[in-house]
Amino acid sequence: MSIEISRETEGRITDEARRQGISVNALLERLMNQHGAGASAGVRAAPELPVWHLGGVGSLHRRDIYDDVR
Repeated sequence: MSIEISRETEGRITDEARRQGISVNALLERLMNQHGAGASAGVRAAPELPVWHLGGVGSLHRRDIYDDVR
């Protein structure tokens, strides 16, 4: 398998692998394991939705926010 990456990115990956004293292949494997543990199994965790505490506003409807509602 091959992928297209810029020379700058290739250099950064190579430098980081050299700095850690491991091969580029091992560095990429480590990064994939750290950041994509669920992605390799085809299962992604749903992103957590932010909770906004807006005080005493209460629940809002689209018509309260946007003026395009009839």
